[in-house]
Amino acid sequence: MTRVKVRRRPNVIPLSLAAFFNDTGSDMLFAFYPLFLVMILGVTDMKVLGFIESLALLAGLLLRPLAGRIADLRGRIGFIWGGYICLALSRVGQGLARSWWHLVPPKMLYEIGRGVRNPPREALLAESVPQEERGLAFGILKSMDTAGAILGPLLGLGIFALLRGYLPLESVYRAIFFFAALPTLVSIWLTSTRLREIGPVEAEGRGGGEISLVSNAFRSRALFLFTAISCLFSLWAVTENFMLVSGARVLGVKAGQIEAVVLLYWFINVTFAPTALVAGRLSDRLGRKPFIALGFLVLGALTALFAWARTFWQVGLLFAAHGVYQGLLSPSQTALVADLAPPAHRAQALGTYSMWVGLFAIPAPFIFGWLWDSWGRPFAFLVSGAFVAVSAILMLFLVRPEKSAQSS
Repeated sequence: MTRVKVRRRPNVIPLSLAAFFNDTGSDMLFAFYPLFLVMILGVTDMKVLGFIESLALLAGLLLRPLAGRIADLRGRIGFIWGGYICLALSRVGQGLARSWWHLVPPKMLYEIGRGVRNPPREALLAESVPQEERGLAFGILKSMDTAGAILGPLLGLGIFALLRGYLPLESVYRAIFFFAALPTLVSIWLTSTRLREIGPVEAEGRGGGEISLVSNAFRSRALFLFTAISCLFSLWAVTENFMLVSGARVLGVKAGQIEAVVLLYWFINVTFAPTALVAGRLSDRLGRKPFIALGFLVLGALTALFAWARTFWQVGLLFAAHGVYQGLLSPSQTALVADLAPPAHRAQALGTYSMWVGLFAIPAPFIFGWLWDSWGRPFAFLVSGAFVAVSAILMLFLVRPEKSAQSS
């Protein structure tokens, strides 16, 4: 199938455009959120903030299998646009916050919005194209999402520069949060008016009504093994935040140099978007497993090399490689879960997979930070890279995807 034919499939373009607009709004805040916390809300105890964010993330993750299962039974579309409503409201709520504890409800709402949106969205996209086109469909979704992440910081910096001469600094920061909610209104309109329900909800009746964290969604041995290996990977994968902190330290970036942090973030996104598109399409032809394992290996290598990065171009190339890793992994892993999941439980399987991977990601920054504080930055990066490489080897030798009989 050509890319043109995929674009003509129902739901691919509306879902991808919705992701683009929402991520544009989300990443408008990228450079300003940490400074808003410190300079405007006066947050000094970062452990408290970390606890709030972890609690909100936990709530959103635990909600995913439940949202996925109900979406399997009742339909996906309402969950998708309802999730976008939560995301828009969360930005407004954060912009209105007067103290750090005012952030608790909007942060919870943000993670709940992602939790109820993601599994139904991915299931609907998987069911909107044949199995042999899923990699490209998810590649289009991820690349459009990332295009929003490239545009968003530019818009945020532009609004900041425009308003800075007319409003007090606090009002400028709050206004950016309100502006960041506007693109998501387009996402709400697209997903509430331009999507068509497709899949087992429509074609197979509503199946069984059980809801659990594994059950029928994980009958595939390959899916169970892939989830376990992904959890190991997630536990040791270095996060973007640690890469940004490390890169800023290596380059001597000062607290107020927002543009330098945005530039490092761009290095990731400008390689993520095209890689996701190409890797997603190739995974339709060559299989998902090689691209997932290659993504693991790329992250393992760049993580180990980060221990010796000293110059701007060395750091920049490693950030660009991080975008390549994400582009290789993201569409292929989602497509593989969709391939292996039973159609009547596809959203539940996608939600359960992302829940377990997300749960294992929660302690990852603490482990990496402990290694950094105890034995230094190079040691932390080397250990992380080694475990990520082990995940790639396990992926290659243990996961043998069955030929799916569940394509839509």
